[in-house]
Amino acid sequence: MTITDAATSIHLFAGGCGDLLAFKEAGFRPLLGANHAPPAIATLRANFPGVRGVLENIHTLDMRRLPEARALIGSPLCKEASPAGGRAAPKAQLTLDEAEENNDKKLPSDWSLTRATAWDLLRATEAAIDTGRPFDVVAGENVPGFGLSWRLFNTWVDGFYRLGLIPYLASADAAHLDAGDEGAAPQHRHRMLFAFVRKGLPAPDLRPRPLAACPYCGPVRGIQRWGKGIRRKIGVYGLSYKYVCPNRRCGHLEVEPITRPIGDCIDFSLPTRRVGDGKAGKKFRPYVDETRRKIDVGRARYGDKPFIAIMRNNCVAQSLDEPIGTITAEGNHHMLVIPGDSLDNCRIRMISIKEKARAQRFPDSHRFQGTNTEKTRLIGNAVAVNVGTWFAQRLAPVL
Repeated sequence: MTITDAATSIHLFAGGCGDLLAFKEAGFRPLLGANHAPPAIATLRANFPGVRGVLENIHTLDMRRLPEARALIGSPLCKEASPAGGRAAPKAQLTLDEAEENNDKKLPSDWSLTRATAWDLLRATEAAIDTGRPFDVVAGENVPGFGLSWRLFNTWVDGFYRLGLIPYLASADAAHLDAGDEGAAPQHRHRMLFAFVRKGLPAPDLRPRPLAACPYCGPVRGIQRWGKGIRRKIGVYGLSYKYVCPNRRCGHLEVEPITRPIGDCIDFSLPTRRVGDGKAGKKFRPYVDETRRKIDVGRARYGDKPFIAIMRNNCVAQSLDEPIGTITAEGNHHMLVIPGDSLDNCRIRMISIKEKARAQRFPDSHRFQGTNTEKTRLIGNAVAVNVGTWFAQRLAPVL
């Protein structure tokens, strides 16, 4: 029996279909994807014609009618899900991602609304057991704050344990997981990964081993080392854990993972506009002082090399030779700047939908459906494809 025969999967919250694509890449056979948003199901049907798409709010989905499958995959939303065709959703995803990216530990403590979808995974697991078709693995990802700040996280984990599944947790940055044909994502995206595995099945190996360079040993696969007093492995690279060389001869020196630059994703043939010409539109609207300041800082820092100006609090500019910051579900925060002989003669544009998708490691052939705003939401809420592939490759031996 091949893995494709054995490893069937169901994907709840299948927005941009990052996890669905990743698990298919890893040899799984997806059976169904569900989401409340029409553009999400349209995206699923455009890219996976053999997979059943269900357009329904996950809160009201009858879990007893899900097909039998070995794995249930679902990453609880980081913002409140709205019914199909309904009201706009709050921007909690953006708040959480930006807070963690900027090392802000003041995360929301009240997760009763934004984590409502987490209980749907537990509900689906219980329904599968009640119908005599239990899942062997229930898995997904979320921001580290999901495990660090949600007051009911331990209760949620205990619920799976009481249903006969053993919890396994890991933390990783999408920029460090070189899985799939194209390797790691050119994006720093800190995530907590969770897998609940049926008792009696093998434990998955969820230890990230990124490619790194040891100054003494040369190229190595780094080993994750956590700070003192951290019992549960949930956190952010650089604050909660680091990577060290696996070899004793160098004394396990700290190593920096090798990353992919965002410059690999940039299409320099796309049109730009002069800063001095202001924002697009019939009436002249100059760029605000803060935007101009960030462009000026980038010019001073990078000279005549193109760079990214970051339209976020506590962020200014970054090189194209490093991964970009987290791609979020709402808004556009990354401006490509091509320096000129003056600030007004710099040419700029916001990064495109396709470039955002590339930063999430989607192939150019993946077709997102909907308006540009809806596509941005699908991409920003998606599981980075390389993270999903890495995760699927480590869950496959369990089955």
